[in-house]
Amino acid sequence: MANAGYGARVSRTTGVSAVSTFGLVAVATLLALAAPAVSLLLTDGISGSGASITFPAGYPATVIITVLVTAMASALGAEIAGRAGFAAIRFALAWWAVISFAVTAAGVSLDHAKVTQLGIVVLAAAVAGMAVGLPLAARR
Repeated sequence: MANAGYGARVSRTTGVSAVSTFGLVAVATLLALAAPAVSLLLTDGISGSGASITFPAGYPATVIITVLVTAMASALGAEIAGRAGFAAIRFALAWWAVISFAVTAAGVSLDHAKVTQLGIVVLAAAVAGMAVGLPLAARR
């Protein structure tokens, strides 16, 4: 690291200060964390709880919109943060994948098809986000 004066450290490879890199990584993390939740809101959300969950826009529309919004947010986070966002995007979407796997497993074990479907929606979004965002972040 080279010293840029006034205590700021600048990366030799990117020419960006550590504080700026942290800010970019924070933005990428927030995009990846918020994407599945925001996309569910875009589809009029989900109604009910437990076994009475319904998908007002229809299950296929919910899956498609959630996957697309998460993939776009991951791509945007990768473009913003670059290689520094690789770990952040991976962590955020892995967190969603673990949670959605648990929801899917709970839905199957409790024999609640709608809870299982909700877990599958978020798991599909997390996998799509990783498939799009991680290669983009690794290339930058």
